[in-house]
Amino acid sequence: MNDFEIYKKAALVLGTGENIALVTVISTTGSTPGKVGYKMLVWGKNGETFGTVGGGLVEAEVINTAKDILPKTENQIFRFDLDGIENDGKPLCGGSIEFLIETFDKRSLPLFEELSTVIENGEKGALVSIISSKKPPEKIFLKNIDEINSSTNVNFSAEVIESIKKLVAKEEAGKRTLEDGGQIFIETICEQPTVFIFGAGHLSYYISGFAKSLNFRVTVCDDRAEFANKKRFPDANNIIVESFESVFDRIDVNKNSYIIIVTKGHKWDEIILEKALKTDAKYIGMIGSKRKTLTILKRLSERGIPEEALRRVYSPIGISIDAVTPEEIALSIVAELTKIRRVGHRPEANHMTIA
Repeated sequence: MNDFEIYKKAALVLGTGENIALVTVISTTGSTPGKVGYKMLVWGKNGETFGTVGGGLVEAEVINTAKDILPKTENQIFRFDLDGIENDGKPLCGGSIEFLIETFDKRSLPLFEELSTVIENGEKGALVSIISSKKPPEKIFLKNIDEINSSTNVNFSAEVIESIKKLVAKEEAGKRTLEDGGQIFIETICEQPTVFIFGAGHLSYYISGFAKSLNFRVTVCDDRAEFANKKRFPDANNIIVESFESVFDRIDVNKNSYIIIVTKGHKWDEIILEKALKTDAKYIGMIGSKRKTLTILKRLSERGIPEEALRRVYSPIGISIDAVTPEEIALSIVAELTKIRRVGHRPEANHMTIA
């Protein structure tokens, strides 16, 4: 579950006239099931939920608390200590966790519509939540942190503003205490990484779905309109029908891009790979046997592509799980994307050399 889905669902529920409670993990110590930034929505008399803040008994308590304050519009912090033992019915994690529970009514519908749009469009910024039990919830989306004092009635010191900037620079979330004793929670809204899938076959269909569910933006490229279309790829953010020789003129590849090459043939794979290696893409993976890959790499080397660049290619593509079906292969590929996104490149990566 990602923030886009949470905010989109919040807007849908508010649009029906129901109040919502947004529960966010804002701090943890020790070992906890929920991590900072986890979110869950609660609404309705029966306590319907969407998302999770870690599960278990603690989540059940949070849901009950949220239900109790749903008729109001307020925000509160709830702290739980997870130091129980096995036979007392409490979690065994050890540590503590703080939740911010904010309740909203239909007047907040524009806020959640804006947040959904911001994330869907790949915009960057910071979301600042003002925590005050005496006032209704207040959330401010900022593209420029320096504009924070003109966007709210709260006056932030230069020290706090600098602290927020550091969090955003590290793409992290955190709670901060203000000089007057008040508190805020800052979340970084990052530019979503984009997966460029070259080729629109059956495998690409599954790659697109998996990648989208993990909060990647997805662009599908192919020269066949009967394959590259919204009906086949309903989750894709962008679909480009263009020749493989020209498609790079229509896309913006940067250090936050992931390139997957699964075209209709070796010729087109080679064309795309050569162009991909001239970009700053964070990941370049090409499907194919070792023989095919070595042959293509050798030809590119003979055309002047340096060895250092060729070593960027992940092939065989995907994490080794003995995948057989298109679904399994797609899963292994998106798992590799996730690994690169979270931990970076590692020495054991599937790089090939042409020695």
